[in-house]
Amino acid sequence: MSTINGVYRHEPSDTTLTLVGGDDRTGSFTGTLSEYGTDYPIAFGNFHFRHGFSTGPVAISFNTLTADGTAQAWVMFSPDQAYTRLRALGSAADLSGDVALTGLEFIRQEP
Repeated sequence: MSTINGVYRHEPSDTTLTLVGGDDRTGSFTGTLSEYGTDYPIAFGNFHFRHGFSTGPVAISFNTLTADGTAQAWVMFSPDQAYTRLRALGSAADLSGDVALTGLEFIRQEP
């Protein structure tokens, strides 16, 4: 079990990131990215920190792929392993070649 598991929100864009199944040993997780009422399952979720240290920055990345061919790739940063704020940069591409770039800050929600 990992402390990365939880629900994170970016209120202005109504975007929710739900991370589950986090494993500190393997640096992997699953979950869902919800944007404007559409859920995108997370594939290839990974996070990395300096092993043996309980403090310090964490690099996080994940991809989504939907049945309609839309894909998203996200890179995030947490200044510590409390994961209270995730600073994120994401890109989305569809089969027609349209690409979008998004920068958000996700705030961890209380359980």
